[in-house]
Amino acid sequence: MKNLIFILLSIIILSSCSNENNSGKTIKTDYIVSNIENSENKAENINYTQSGSKILIAYFTWSDNTVVSNPSSIDPDAETSASVLSPGNAELIATWIQEETGGDLFSIKTQNKYSSDYDECLNQARKERDNNERPALTDKINNINDYDVIFLGFPNWWYTCPMAVFTFVESHDLSGKTIIPFCTHGTGGLSRTIRDLKKLLPANCKVLDPIGVYRPEVKNSKSKVVDWVRKLDY
Repeated sequence: MKNLIFILLSIIILSSCSNENNSGKTIKTDYIVSNIENSENKAENINYTQSGSKILIAYFTWSDNTVVSNPSSIDPDAETSASVLSPGNAELIATWIQEETGGDLFSIKTQNKYSSDYDECLNQARKERDNNERPALTDKINNINDYDVIFLGFPNWWYTCPMAVFTFVESHDLSGKTIIPFCTHGTGGLSRTIRDLKKLLPANCKVLDPIGVYRPEVKNSKSKVVDWVRKLDY
C-alpha cells in the first residue's frame, strides 16, 4: 500500500513540474498556442520574406513615363528603342527580383511625360539634371514605414539617376532602411548613380552592393540578376 501511495504522489509531482518553467512560473499553454497562431496570421498578412524583411521594389523606367502613339512603328530590337516599350529594362529586372523575393512592385511615374523619341528624351533628362530639378510624381507610397528593404532601380541618364528617382527618395522617409540599387546603362556603367544616390539618402541607411546591367544585354540577364539577389540572401 505504501508503494502504491508513493507512486501516486510521484505522478502528481511530475505532472505539476511539467507545467512549470525553469523559473518555477506556471506556463499557460493555451496562451502560447494563441500567440503562435496570432504570429502566423500576422506574418501572412504582412507577407514577410524568408529573411524576415518586408521588401519593396521601386523602379523608374522610360516605358512607364512616356506615351508611344504608334507602338507598331517601334523596332523592339533596336538598342535605343528597347526600353520605350513595356516592359522597360528596369521593369524587367524588377519583375525578376519580385519573383525571387516576393516583394511589392512600385513604378515611379512622373506627372509630365518624356518624349518617346530617344534623343528628345535624353535632352529633356539633361536639362532636368543641369537644373537639379525634381519632377513631380503621380503617386506616393503611404505605408513606406512597413518596408525594411528597398530595391531601387533606374537607368543611367547622363551619368546619374533620373531626377524622378531623387524625387522619390526625397518624398519618403527612408531612415534606417536597407537600399539595394540596380541600374541599366550604356557604356558609361554605373557612373555617378550610386554616389549621387547616397548623398540624398539618410545617413543611417545601409546601401548594399548594386548590380549594373548593360542595356543591350538586359533581356538575356535574368540568371545574372537572380544570382545577385540570391547572394544578397533576400
